[in-house]
Amino acid sequence: GFRSRRSSSLRRGTLIHRTPEHLEQCVQQLQQLIPRTLKWRGRPAAENRALLWWFLRDRNLDVTSAARKLLACLRWRQSFSVEKLGPELFAKEMRSRKAYLHGHTDLFGRPCLVVIAQRHNVLERRFKESCSMCAWYMERILDRLVTKEPKDGDEMGPNEQAIAVVDLNGFSPLQADLEFVCFMVDVIHNYYPRRFGKVLLVDAPDLFESFWRSVCPMLHHYQDLAEFTTASEVCRRFFAPGQAPPELQRSYRVR
Repeated sequence: GFRSRRSSSLRRGTLIHRTPEHLEQCVQQLQQLIPRTLKWRGRPAAENRALLWWFLRDRNLDVTSAARKLLACLRWRQSFSVEKLGPELFAKEMRSRKAYLHGHTDLFGRPCLVVIAQRHNVLERRFKESCSMCAWYMERILDRLVTKEPKDGDEMGPNEQAIAVVDLNGFSPLQADLEFVCFMVDVIHNYYPRRFGKVLLVDAPDLFESFWRSVCPMLHHYQDLAEFTTASEVCRRFFAPGQAPPELQRSYRVR
């Protein structure tokens, strides 16, 4: 999350400047750069101080960089009609259960998005519907998260981020959908920055390695969020007994 090596060193180097007055000044400067016509969930984005503060933290308090990224996000939301998305627009994708929001948080209180790779088929999926479902799920994740105000400081809170559990058991070339992954990485990186605190890649077969090498250059420093692990490790380290995603529990073997 925000506690990367880059941001940690920056925090140490600029701590003296991070007074409440300086933080407030950054928010006000960003506010001036966001047209009131651009909306975030029906209201002017410029009035949403928590949103402004989120993008400022993502950009290490660089107002110009935060403005550029937030403006791109708001314009994308407008052009993609994010707030009009609903399951009826991608009913077949929803029925596949290739992704879902888990009913339990992890041990750190983070909402969990589960992705079952084997249920995705590059030959059968409709690209636009897959993309719409991806954006819709990101919105549902936001519903479960909080975003701190500037007065709360710049330390990351556990309830500001989600966790993704990607079950790669049975991954084959039919799941190697680079076009969709490019869209997904772009969305997560640019429009929902740092909303995932951890991405668990579960039981990846050897075949996944070459696909992962294709994806890595797109991830930049977000590679640090990814962790290759096993179903048993996820159940043990991240969830209370019996609360892990059922697909992982079925493949879990007590040793």
